[in-house]
Amino acid sequence: MDLEKAIRELISGLPQDAYFDVHTVIQKMLQEHDEVYLMNIGHYTSAAQYHSKISAIIAEIGMVEKVGSSYSKNIHDKFSECHLFKRK
Repeated sequence: MDLEKAIRELISGLPQDAYFDVHTVIQKMLQEHDEVYLMNIGHYTSAAQYHSKISAIIAEIGMVEKVGSSYSKNIHDKFSECHLFKRK
């Protein structure tokens, strides 16, 4: 499975009108598609760069609407700002 397909699948599993951020998708990917996450991270020089790519893919998917920013825990267990989306 490729990265975009995995992201689409994860977002499809969210309830309509649910709000979520990039950290949510990354955490779900680590739980449900860790092989896809790990297979693609080598293409980037940092986790931040990779997660920015994941955010860009989410923003391009027609089933979401970008609605602002959120402040949530990232994979390093630290809080940081990221894009907030709403599932259409």
